[in-house]
Amino acid sequence: ILPNFAQELSGYASKALERLGVTVELGRPVTRCDAEGVVFGDTHLPARTILWAAGVAASPAAEWLGAAADRAGRVLVEPDLTVPGSPEIFVVGDAAHVLRPDGRMVPGVAPAAKQQGRHVAATIKARLAGDTTPRPFRYKHDGDLATIGKRAAAIDFGWIKLTGRLAWWLWGLAHIYFLIGFRNRLAVSLSWLWIYLTGQRSARLITQGDDDRS
Repeated sequence: ILPNFAQELSGYASKALERLGVTVELGRPVTRCDAEGVVFGDTHLPARTILWAAGVAASPAAEWLGAAADRAGRVLVEPDLTVPGSPEIFVVGDAAHVLRPDGRMVPGVAPAAKQQGRHVAATIKARLAGDTTPRPFRYKHDGDLATIGKRAAAIDFGWIKLTGRLAWWLWGLAHIYFLIGFRNRLAVSLSWLWIYLTGQRSARLITQGDDDRS
């Protein structure tokens, strides 16, 4: 659980999930899902409803560009975020596989994408001014934040680690802060406040049974 976090925060996350009634199974990847349930390791878990939350694949930018990609489909970019062999093409955000100087990958989070966007903008501006010197991207990691249900979260800023209610409030404030525009921040704040006070969520569900298919 939360492998990028410190060990004590990972342990906190596991216990928080267990308090919510979640049974945590680690080290046994899912090998099959069918109408009867889920198979992981040598265990078959009967289930009629399966919610899959194992991440997403990158956009097919690597296919469009004919560029090398990692197993998730992210483009393997140069240190300056350009496509190898095509210095006029930049790839940023979730579509890019970007390495830090220590060899670790830059996380696919919004703050990293915003930093990459600013870097590309500065590079293009410099090129237009006649400076074509490659500028390697340097990611500034401000910390890791994760929420684990209501009033439970984990925060790792390196120099300080927080859990529980305080971490949960800081997680919410950080996400609102990074939204673009006052209107979006206000809308999300009011929506979250309503959910917190009432416990009610608005959701749109698209359902279709076998009999509805043509």
